[in-house]
Parts: sequence; structure tokens; C-alpha cells
Amino acid sequence: MEKRYFVLKKGYLNIDAEFFYFSDHGNWKTCEIVEETENPKLTFTYVLEYLFETLMTVITIVIFMFLISGFLEFAFGMAGIFGVLFLLAIFHFFNRRYKIAQFKIPVDKIERLQVVSNQLTVKFANSKNQQIVHTIKLDDEAEVKDIKKYLSEHFNHKYATA
Repeated sequence: MEKRYFVLKKGYLNIDAEFFYFSDHGNWKTCEIVEETENPKLTFTYVLEYLFETLMTVITIVIFMFLISGFLEFAFGMAGIFGVLFLLAIFHFFNRRYKIAQFKIPVDKIERLQVVSNQLTVKFANSKNQQIVHTIKLDDEAEVKDIKKYLSEHFNHKYATA
């Protein structure tokens, strides 16, 4: 199978015999080091789960510090801990957002491909074998025709026409 890349509304889709690579560039060398995705969207439930885990960590640290130190040292120490945890949470969400823009899907985990108007929908199993449906906006009409032709030629058993 030939290597191809397609211009998306936001980024690129590179396809070879092993993977579909979604990235913000079209460089093949960089695509090869991109990780397989856990979940290609930053969802509300993911944010809530992460905030809950962070809150439980903070409560544990607070109780531990209160038992070990005096109250005054405890109060000043907590301001520093909350500041560091806040910065780490911000860093985590920026890092997560960057990873969402760049991921790869093994071809054998793709269950269905569909192009409807100017959107490509990919149904696949992620790295945790959970079912994910990822929709991508395509850039222009010529690109839509080109990707439809490519998918029907190389992935006709997984490609659904609309």
C-alpha cells in the first residue's frame, strides 16, 4: 500500500500500511514517534475524573502535613502545595491537549471508515480496547473526493459509503 497524506481542516492525516496518523504536520519521520491514543477527545468526564483524583491527592497531603507539622508551618506549606498542584494541573491539560492533536491508530484496530459531506468518521478500538468514534473535518471538496477514492481502494472492507 502506498503512503499518503491528506490535509484536514486542522492538521494532517497520514496513512501507511500499519497506521493512520493524525497530526498537526505532514512529516512522516515525526508521525512515526506519535503514540497510540487512549481517547482522542478531552471530554468533560475526563476533566472531572482528573480533578477528583487531584482533590483526593490534596486531601491526603493535607492530612499528612497536618499530622506531621505545626499549624503555622502547615498553613504556609499548604499555600505552596496548592500553587504547585495548580501549575501541574494546568501543565497536564496543556500536555493532554497537545497529545489529542497527535495520535495514531493501528489499521487492524479500525472497524469502520465513513466520509459524509466534509467529515471523515473513524470507528476504532483505542489502546485500552475501548470503542472510540473520532470525526474529523476535511479541508475542501477535492480533498474529500481524493480521500473517498483512496479509502474505497485500500479499505473497501471497512469503508462505508453514505
